[in-house]
Amino acid sequence: MSADLTSVALLTRLNLRRERIIVPVTVVVLIVTSAATVSSIRTLYGTAAERASLAAGAAANAAFKLLLGPLEHVQSAASIASWRAGLFMIATTAVCAALMVTRLTRKEEELGRVELIRAARTGRLAPLAAAVFVAAGFAVVVGAGMALLMGSAGATGAEAAVVGGQYATTALAAIGLAALTAQVATTARLANLLAVSVVLGGYVVRGIADSTGLRWLQWTNPVGWAQRMDPFGANTWWPAVPSVAFFLVGVAGAAWVSEHRDLGGGLVAPRPGPPASDVSSLPALAVTLHRGGFLGWMAGIGVFALLIGVLVNAAASLTQDNPQMVEYLHRLGGPGALSTVYFAVIMSYLGFAASTWAVTAMARVRGDESAGRAESVLATPVSRSGYIISQLGVIVVGIVVLLLVAGLLVGFGAGAVTGDWASMMSNALRGVAVQIPAALVIGAGVVALYGIAPRLVVGGGWAMVVAAFLLGPMGELFGLPQWVRSLSPFTHLPAVPAQPMRWGPVVVLAVVAAGLGTLAWWRFRRRDVEGS
Repeated sequence: MSADLTSVALLTRLNLRRERIIVPVTVVVLIVTSAATVSSIRTLYGTAAERASLAAGAAANAAFKLLLGPLEHVQSAASIASWRAGLFMIATTAVCAALMVTRLTRKEEELGRVELIRAARTGRLAPLAAAVFVAAGFAVVVGAGMALLMGSAGATGAEAAVVGGQYATTALAAIGLAALTAQVATTARLANLLAVSVVLGGYVVRGIADSTGLRWLQWTNPVGWAQRMDPFGANTWWPAVPSVAFFLVGVAGAAWVSEHRDLGGGLVAPRPGPPASDVSSLPALAVTLHRGGFLGWMAGIGVFALLIGVLVNAAASLTQDNPQMVEYLHRLGGPGALSTVYFAVIMSYLGFAASTWAVTAMARVRGDESAGRAESVLATPVSRSGYIISQLGVIVVGIVVLLLVAGLLVGFGAGAVTGDWASMMSNALRGVAVQIPAALVIGAGVVALYGIAPRLVVGGGWAMVVAAFLLGPMGELFGLPQWVRSLSPFTHLPAVPAQPMRWGPVVVLAVVAAGLGTLAWWRFRRRDVEGS
């Protein structure tokens, strides 16, 4: 076995270097987002009476139970913050850990790098072990950060430790799962799909358990096991045992499969394409390449949008007997009825989600170029201009379609619970449409980064999205000065439907997006194309 792990320390250091941007950014985003939640809870629910009112009002809504779980403990701001963001952030951390394992194993194998590494003095299991070590370190760091954050928010030492354990052990379970799917699947995309589907499926099953009273369903998945740890109630560690066991079994299974399969092989292969391709142009090729990822993002954003619409009636109960919450919403969304203010505030989150898809889409384009596929395409009688314009076109159309579909689903959910179909659909579509120019600025900016240098896409693209988010709606929570918040394109948008439409900022943002698209076209035509 020791021979199988030869050079694992060297590969671990290599993985740490490769992840030196993505991992710290991810950790910071997760902790800062939770810190923003804690800050808002302290401001909006600072007294015991306000926290009790929340538990009796909006938190009792079935839709809130589906999305966040039941609010059973209101003794501190930490307990409320753990309910508001906990399970969602736990699942998000687990997804990030799973993607990291796949990125460092199957993706590297798919690109041919593992074959080069294994040609040196390297053990057969060393790449897998190095990836697991780095991902496990990420899980521990996030767990420790969340524990410190909860401790600063008023949690006891034992409560904060269990909160950190929720994050760390659920991420470990996802690491074990991803290690196995990376060995079973023959492509990184399929491995990610299998692992992420299980994690998010567990989150959905947990939501069904909480909203229907079928609490036994919580025992079927790692997210439910984390919920059972109940840091502010039972405060117990033993439900984390299945997550740790899941991690150990998954890693052991992955090691066994790795020992018994050919390099590049797997048990689950992607479905072969049609015998005759119908891809007859660059735009058709771009659509084909992005179609699977786009449909997955549309499904995820669509579910979120539908829940947003269903929760529109909860806006009033959420703010009942809480003037601070009412004031905060009006600062973000302007004057008017709480339902329209709710639409104005929440639509910006859909804009961020659509712009995030653009980063993942262009990361796929960057991967194609690194693997030499872009070079092969450009070796045919096609122009560089056509190649980059087709990618830019897919990003623009994809963002618009994602937001419009999300707006329709928000309107549908709100109309179903209120019965006022016309105004709800109008408010939703107007609120989401005004987000398009700001999302296009981010999308075109990511394409511009690709045009300048492919290596900038992942780090630079995520930095743009995170900065726009933290300086936009989060900037109000952090009390940032207006000139700092103005760096986010979303800050300049009118809060439709709570405020009247203002075309000036929309036109300016559209011009900025067009300028960034032009920069992408100009730079891509002049730089070298990476080969495999």
